[in-house]
Amino acid sequence: MHDSVKRLKVQLVGAALTVVVSAVALSATTYAWFVTNSRVHATTSTISAQANGMVLQIVEGDTPDHGSDTSTVASATGHEISPSSTNDAKNWYVPQGWQGVNVSTYQKVDTFISGEAPGKYTIQGNDYYAFTVANYTLYTVANTGVADVYLDASNGSPITITQHGGTQKWFDKIKGSLRIGIVINGELRVVYAPAAPSITDTGNDVIAVAGWSCVDSESLSKVVAPTYLHLSGTDLLDQNGNNWGATKTGEAYVKPSGNAQKVASSVDYNGTNMKIVIWMEGTDSDCQNWSEQGKNTTAPTFDVTVSLVGIVPDSK
Repeated sequence: MHDSVKRLKVQLVGAALTVVVSAVALSATTYAWFVTNSRVHATTSTISAQANGMVLQIVEGDTPDHGSDTSTVASATGHEISPSSTNDAKNWYVPQGWQGVNVSTYQKVDTFISGEAPGKYTIQGNDYYAFTVANYTLYTVANTGVADVYLDASNGSPITITQHGGTQKWFDKIKGSLRIGIVINGELRVVYAPAAPSITDTGNDVIAVAGWSCVDSESLSKVVAPTYLHLSGTDLLDQNGNNWGATKTGEAYVKPSGNAQKVASSVDYNGTNMKIVIWMEGTDSDCQNWSEQGKNTTAPTFDVTVSLVGIVPDSK
């Protein structure tokens, strides 16, 4: 009996530990939503991940690392990204035509170049990158059962963006259009914006909407509100009222109150695939030309940190 209680205590303590995904991203010298065909890009650097837990762990790639029961660290190399638009992190859209300086029509990126960094495509002889992505496996170690995964809100926002270098105004412009998507087993679970999209300002699109926006896949001359679940800032209630943020009481994590929403369910020893997709949403009001951007030769870089926590499911 004593040994059983001891093992249970170990499992409960392990369930309270977190997973962190970090990315150094987005240094830029030019910035716009492809206004008048000008070359637009930002540059990502490394994307790394680490976990410290006896229940939930993480590793880069598609295979759990069962050789270690301690913290696991993984990293991937980032690359240049350009503004793009998506509603599902599968289909990606970029401008095609302009009316003055406003985008009037869009085109789907039908082909990404294989064997290259993720998201690379070519238009009119120019190479662009619609997104950058890091691929991970969440898993539990031997004999610990399963864990449900939530965003960790115990220290405020579970997704933080930290500036390195550059001006504050430049930082705010790029940060304003940044999107971080969490994809589980190929499906986009939730999208986070570090700054809530403006509910009054629209992007530089002929037919635009304020607030959350993306290209309409049914009509490539329109911008609409996305259908994906989304969060911003420290607000962890999505547009449907679901709560994504786990909290902490003492040393124990507790699942979100109200309509709790899991990032991933019943993660086990065999592992669950998770991708972190980062892009600049071109239809956002912040993703447009800034007259002073050319004066800034030292653009900021960013650390993007996504914090997750594994919690042992309630007993049935």
